[in-house]
Amino acid sequence: MTGISLKVQNVDAVMQAIRQYGHKAEAELSKAVNATALTINTDIKKSIQSPPKTGTIYMRRGKKHQASAPGEAPATDTGTLVSSITYKQETPLTATVSSRLDYAYYLEFGTRSIKPRPSWVPAVEKNTKLFNDLVDAALRRAAK
Repeated sequence: MTGISLKVQNVDAVMQAIRQYGHKAEAELSKAVNATALTINTDIKKSIQSPPKTGTIYMRRGKKHQASAPGEAPATDTGTLVSSITYKQETPLTATVSSRLDYAYYLEFGTRSIKPRPSWVPAVEKNTKLFNDLVDAALRRAAK
C-alpha cells in the first residue's frame, strides 16, 4: 500500500497545548489534520484527472489515450488509480492518504525503466502552508 501520513510536528509544543487547553486543543488540532488530509486527497485525484498531459498518444481498447510525460502527474485511463486513493484519520493527530495499488508508489517515484509521475509529493508540498495555518488557528481557538 502506498501512502502519505500527515502528522503534527513539534509534538512537545502540541502536547503542552493539549495539556494546557485540554481536549478542546486536541479536537481543534484534529480538525486541522482532517481538513488538510482531505485537501491533499482531493488534490492528488485532481492532478491525475486534470489535463494537460503531454506524453505518448496511443490506442487502448479502441480509444485514444494520452499518457503523462515524466514529471507530470499520471494520466487517468480507467480510473482505477484515482478510485484506489483513500483517506483515513488514524488518530486525532494523524491522517493517512493512501492507495491500495502498489503501482501508485512506482508512478510517484519511478523505477529503473519508468521516470517519476509525481502527484502525492506535490499535493503535500502545496498544502504544507495550509496545514501550518490551520494548526496555528486551532491553537488560537483552543486558547480562547
